[in-house]
Amino acid sequence: MAEPGRIRRELHDGVAILWMENGERNVLDHALLDGLAAALAECDADPDVRAVVLTGAGRTFCAGVDLSSGPTAIRDLLLGEGAGQVGYQEPAGRITLRMWRMSTPVIVAVNGDAVGGGATIPLAADVRFAAESARFGFPFTRLGVCPEGASTWFLPRLVGASRAADWLISGRIVDAQEALAAGLVSRLLPEGEVLTAAYDYAGELVTRTSPAAVAATRALLAAGGGPDPWASAAAESAAIAKLVAAKDCTEGVAAFLERRPPQFEPFPRPPWSTDAAS
Repeated sequence: MAEPGRIRRELHDGVAILWMENGERNVLDHALLDGLAAALAECDADPDVRAVVLTGAGRTFCAGVDLSSGPTAIRDLLLGEGAGQVGYQEPAGRITLRMWRMSTPVIVAVNGDAVGGGATIPLAADVRFAAESARFGFPFTRLGVCPEGASTWFLPRLVGASRAADWLISGRIVDAQEALAAGLVSRLLPEGEVLTAAYDYAGELVTRTSPAAVAATRALLAAGGGPDPWASAAAESAAIAKLVAAKDCTEGVAAFLERRPPQFEPFPRPPWSTDAAS
């Protein structure tokens, strides 16, 4: 289960809302990282969860590692996670890989500043909404480390290689307007409306989309399109052949023609696991 006092979960009409709760700035520590990985896995295995919304409690989304503990703050966190050992995987990457492999869509409500791991973790989500006052920071090079969270893979695919290089190499702060223009976020809203907008969007997924079709679409997107359009076409052909033979396709068309909400079939869930790569 998610770590008490770090990740709070509520389930409303098929939408699981996950709040990061760790002080005023929602700093990253072992308990929050482990709790978030567990909460995402738990949601993906729960047939009652059709969509996940991730946000931060308070006015900050996530400030990354708490540097106020001293010059060894980053070293202490990562060495405590086993940095340098055989098979080591840094903690933000465990979260983004877990999110990327999920069958359940994830919407992130960036309610305030997102820095370091707080900026890289949302990159693996399907959709990101942000407060107009939010700022994004990838300050890794300014702290003597490199980017993490698989951000060197995710960020160029969201904002383009040149802009990703600018943000990751310089470590400068990116305001909400620049993030919107670059495609990092889909929508900007007043601070108090971000979570509501994300929840409403997730609710639309619950009521209007087929769980199996969403899972298939996420898998196709996660594959990255393949080396050429023929590979994508082949993958899409295999997926759509399975989907059209299932009940959801007939039900979706019937609901459209009858102008009523669809009643789609539940989607089989994977076994619960905290392993981000599972």
